[in-house]
Amino acid sequence: MGFKVIGWDASSPILTVGYTEDGRMLAERSARLPRQAGSQLTAWIDEQVREFGRPDAIAVGIGPGSFTGVRVAVTAAKALAWSWRVPVKGVSSLAAWARRREPGQRVLVTSERRGPALYLGYYWVGASGPEPLMLDTAVSGVLPDGFPITEDAWVLGPAAEDAELRARLGARLRPALDGLSGIDIAIQGWHALQWGQADDPLLLAPAYLRPPAITAAK
Repeated sequence: MGFKVIGWDASSPILTVGYTEDGRMLAERSARLPRQAGSQLTAWIDEQVREFGRPDAIAVGIGPGSFTGVRVAVTAAKALAWSWRVPVKGVSSLAAWARRREPGQRVLVTSERRGPALYLGYYWVGASGPEPLMLDTAVSGVLPDGFPITEDAWVLGPAAEDAELRARLGARLRPALDGLSGIDIAIQGWHALQWGQADDPLLLAPAYLRPPAITAAK
């Protein structure tokens, strides 16, 4: 039998759960459920586990993204890792999303846009998956060093549907409407687990990158 990994993410308005064996998809469910992630997530996990059995490991998107969604996803991963006694790996939601593109491509991933604020991840997709060209970062009006980028690249997330924002980030960006998949989360985690890079469930935490709005307003 192969090594089975279940992965999920709730960092964006799309809730997604995917089940893999040795990096191959067995099942995946995704839907736009920004306000129902907590109730639907456990139902989808249970559905896939009943069909394919208890996994050998868990992978979870730790963001950056929706504060509530990421917290729900990470809490579920920690609880089930302890209950099932399996390893858990937290992965960047932006990096997993970049996996949607083919090897040899640059990918700019954007997420959780609120006015001038958004998250950015910039990746080169290698043969084994996305490799960061910069650290995932939170942007609020002022672009980070190196932007706008001058290379040809695909762009995912909110910037893919906003020509003005794309022009600010890089004139040679090409929009792609690929959504993040639980399969990408599971495969990203599977690659890390092959190198023994599991996380301590007690220390696994969301990658918030910026304080919640209620905190920032103080």
